[in-house]
Amino acid sequence: MADTLSSNITASFEPIIERTMAQMPQSAPMLSLARKLIVPKGSNSAQIPRISSVSNVQTPDEGEELSVTSRFTLASNTISPVFRAIHVRIHVRAINYSREDLVRLVSDEMALSQGQDIDTDLTGEFGNWHTDNDVGASGEELTLAKLREGRRILQSVTRANGGPPRGDIVTVLSPIVAEHVLEDIGARGVGSGSNWIPAGISERMIRRFHVSEIPLMGTAVFVDGYMGVDGSGDYICSMFGTEALVWACSMDWRMSIFEEAEWPGVTLRSMADYNAGIAGYTHHGCQITADGG
Repeated sequence: MADTLSSNITASFEPIIERTMAQMPQSAPMLSLARKLIVPKGSNSAQIPRISSVSNVQTPDEGEELSVTSRFTLASNTISPVFRAIHVRIHVRAINYSREDLVRLVSDEMALSQGQDIDTDLTGEFGNWHTDNDVGASGEELTLAKLREGRRILQSVTRANGGPPRGDIVTVLSPIVAEHVLEDIGARGVGSGSNWIPAGISERMIRRFHVSEIPLMGTAVFVDGYMGVDGSGDYICSMFGTEALVWACSMDWRMSIFEEAEWPGVTLRSMADYNAGIAGYTHHGCQITADGG
């Protein structure tokens, strides 16, 4: 008798991969708000250059020789990918499901697991911005005034610290913190929402994660439900430039299928190698501390 389970999974393999990858931006909103950096083959880390000291323009008098009175020097930040793996076992009784149900169940679960891991990595960098830029306080609900303060801080970053952030300025809050800001402004929309849509973010993601009711100056606000409170019951949120947060990847998620003699079914294995980090200047983002109650 033919191995109908194996043939069913094999026939579903490509659709599972396609559906899982298609869902990644929706399962990991942070993935579309950070810069993706491919780690080259043969390297175990990504080197991101930055200027550690800046030069000045000279004004020599006529006939005067140019002298080296200032120069800029280079430094770099290093991000080393971390190996990740997911195993999904499918029992032989899964043959009772239709092919469509199998594709949906497996791909949904794997996309959620992958998305949560990526988001947790990226949001974990929110506490690594320079303390000069810290906004908010433990035990205090976030207000619109604090978000305006964060935007002003990023606009005022000195050239020695990298100048204002590159890319678009975005803000990521937990759902309860976003609700507190909405309460602070009376839960009223001001206008028709932002006309800015970051490149690579689907319309579906905009509808799910973009909080258009929060009116800010030059920043779009998104919610991330994977964020958790710290030991003080606070959320560590962030406002940052999209070029400042990096997802360094040497191997994107890959899936394969195999059978084990001890397991009555098949196993799907998904592997990846990546890590998150800050590119260059720690002044290109703000840590936003807000009460999680």
